[in-house]
Amino acid sequence: MRLPRFLSRRTARLPLPRRVDADHLRVPGEAWSRRADFLAVRDGLGHERLKAQWQMGVQLPSALGEEGLSGLCPLCAERVVFGRPGDAASFDVREGLACGRCGNNARMRQALSLLLDGLPLETARVYLTEQASPGFVWLQQQVPAARGSEYGLDGARRARLQRWFNDLGGQGTLNEADITALRDPDASFDAIGCFDVLEHVPDYRAALREFARVLAPGGRLVLTVPFLETVQQTLVRARLHDDGRIEHLEPEEIHGDPVSGGVLCFYHFGWDLLDALHEAGFRRAEWIRSFAPEYGLYGLWALRAER
Repeated sequence: MRLPRFLSRRTARLPLPRRVDADHLRVPGEAWSRRADFLAVRDGLGHERLKAQWQMGVQLPSALGEEGLSGLCPLCAERVVFGRPGDAASFDVREGLACGRCGNNARMRQALSLLLDGLPLETARVYLTEQASPGFVWLQQQVPAARGSEYGLDGARRARLQRWFNDLGGQGTLNEADITALRDPDASFDAIGCFDVLEHVPDYRAALREFARVLAPGGRLVLTVPFLETVQQTLVRARLHDDGRIEHLEPEEIHGDPVSGGVLCFYHFGWDLLDALHEAGFRRAEWIRSFAPEYGLYGLWALRAER
């Protein structure tokens, strides 16, 4: 286990000031480039530590359901309350613990922090594979060159999603893009964030190749996906055939969508996603696990890769 170069040693945990300089906020994380290295920790001396961390997350709804969790949002650079007091579901450690100020849940706060760490926000060319989301709306306010997109925007869906985007505070018109065939020139971006999108893309390897193509040398990709932390091989839940037929290999799994109501999940990824990134053209890829209660993060996984 080691800290990657792009996770600065300045990730030492900070006190909780009323307000701090956002440039000095770093989300702590432990990084692994091999499943065997993680399992050596999980099944060895680190077992009790990881087990205790998991238990802390499980107990949050019971411990804080009536109060909310006070902590530091790395996006807002302010002390805030995570979750909604009295609403146990809002304390889910991945999809809950939304910041009371920016509205971003734990997954998005970790992912955006890793995506932007050290980038010059005034000039960075950043692309998110979703646009109608609190995460992109926040990014749009911080990064002038930020761009996002959605997929499958027929007339009715575009209108509904545009209203949703505007209600969130987003500016401009929604863009449509197929991430397996982007129209951008080579080396167009400094950073790409793909947050809980890749599992819905039947040909996800084509998307990874496109990300590598449109990233500038040294550019970064941050992914969040359903991740099986002890499993090497990605679980294929469904396949899309050339004739448009969907073959279900596991019980159908639908993930929530604010407009359409749900999207089919094709994959739960394993450690072999690192291999797929190397094959796509990335020179470095690691899974990063962030356990930082002061940031409202309780053992979340994200993948960060360098072009």
